[in-house]
Amino acid sequence: MAKIMDRFAGIFDKQRRAAREIADAIEAPRVELLALQERRRAVVAAPISPSEIQARISKALDEAEADARGLFHPGALTAPLDSGAVTDSRLAEAFAAKPLGMMLVLGFRDEIAEAVTAAAEKEVAGLGRVYGAVERAAELARIDADIREAERREEQLCRLAEEVGISVSRRADASMEFILAEDL
Repeated sequence: MAKIMDRFAGIFDKQRRAAREIADAIEAPRVELLALQERRRAVVAAPISPSEIQARISKALDEAEADARGLFHPGALTAPLDSGAVTDSRLAEAFAAKPLGMMLVLGFRDEIAEAVTAAAEKEVAGLGRVYGAVERAAELARIDADIREAERREEQLCRLAEEVGISVSRRADASMEFILAEDL
């Protein structure tokens, strides 16, 4: 009887070890998934490229200047007072409503662009890698492909475990695409 009990103990011990090995094997793609998801978040949050920063600054300054030009009427400054033309240039109102735009209208664009660029560069300094739009999209596509592959491997291992009778818990956010797939 002792030999039978020892034999069962050995069998159960082998089964527990096998279950631990399978659980460890399933954990590997899960750890990889966490790392890939963190990498994806970092790429999404990374600063844009210097050329995109310059384009964004230029667009913002163009819009500010256009808004101010809608309020400011420089022709009114040159019309004679008794000409019947409107002689109110709305200078004060334009400055009060659109101070940045008025500074641009008055010719301070280079100085303002330089100051805004310096502020943007200071903000980006030390943040790590910057990505252009095309480069960011390519990196995200590569990471997404790696995520899909890790999810597929995870589901393959879960199915292998279930085939040999080991119950496996799937992640709450596991990809339904792979869980429901007939073939992996």
